[in-house]
Amino acid sequence: MSSIFDLHVHTNEGSQDSALAPEEFIQEAHRLGINGAVFTEHDGWQGNRFLDYVNNREDDGIVLIHALEVYTTMGHIIVFGLKGYKPGMKDVPTLRKYVDEVGGFMIIAHPFRFFFPPHGIFTSNVLFEDPNQLPVTPEEAVQMHPIFKLVDEVEAVNGANDTAENAFAKEAARALGKPGTGGSDCHSKHGIARGCTVFDGDIRHERDLLDALRAGAYNPAYMIRGELNILS
Repeated sequence: MSSIFDLHVHTNEGSQDSALAPEEFIQEAHRLGINGAVFTEHDGWQGNRFLDYVNNREDDGIVLIHALEVYTTMGHIIVFGLKGYKPGMKDVPTLRKYVDEVGGFMIIAHPFRFFFPPHGIFTSNVLFEDPNQLPVTPEEAVQMHPIFKLVDEVEAVNGANDTAENAFAKEAARALGKPGTGGSDCHSKHGIARGCTVFDGDIRHERDLLDALRAGAYNPAYMIRGELNILS
C-alpha cells in the first residue's frame, strides 16, 4: 500500500502570503485522492493551534503534519521537528543543530528556482547568484554549495518550478544518493499536489513519515489533471 503526500503546502493559518484555508485543502485532497500533506508554514501556527486543530477534527482519512519553511542564508529549508522559531535559525549549521536535537529532518526547497538564463548581473537563484560561476551539472552543483551537505534531502519536484528546474534538482538528489521529495508549494487550492511524494507504505502519523524519509522509501511525483507521474 502506498501513500501520496503533498510535502509543501502553505495555509492561511501559518503563512501570511497564503489564501488557502485548511478546510479547503482537505476538500481538495479528497477530490484528488491523496492521503495527506505537510503544512510547511512560513510563520508556524501560534501556540498549540495546530495540535488543537488536528485533535478536534473528525477522522476523515487525511493526515496533516506540521513543519516550517525556514528562510536561511542558504535558501529555504523545510524543517520537521521544530514547532516554532529559535534564535539564530537563519544560520544553517545552527538550524541543523536544533533539528538534530529533536530528531527532525531537513529538506532544501526548490534549490534551482530561477537557476537558468536569462540573467542580469546576478541570478535570482538563492544558492548560485553569480551567473559567471554557475555549476554546469547537478553533480557539480552539489559539490560546489555546502547546503547539500547540511540537509537530509532535496526537493526534486516543486509545483511552482518549471520542468528544467525540477529535472536539475532531481539529478542533484540522485547525485547525493537520494530519491528527492515532491511538493506543490501551493498557497491556494489551485495546484495542490501538482508536486507530491509517493511513499511505499501507509503513512498515518508524523513518525511514520519521518521513518519513511530516513529510509528513502518514497519517490517524487507530478500530479497533473488527476494523473500521477512517479519519478524513479
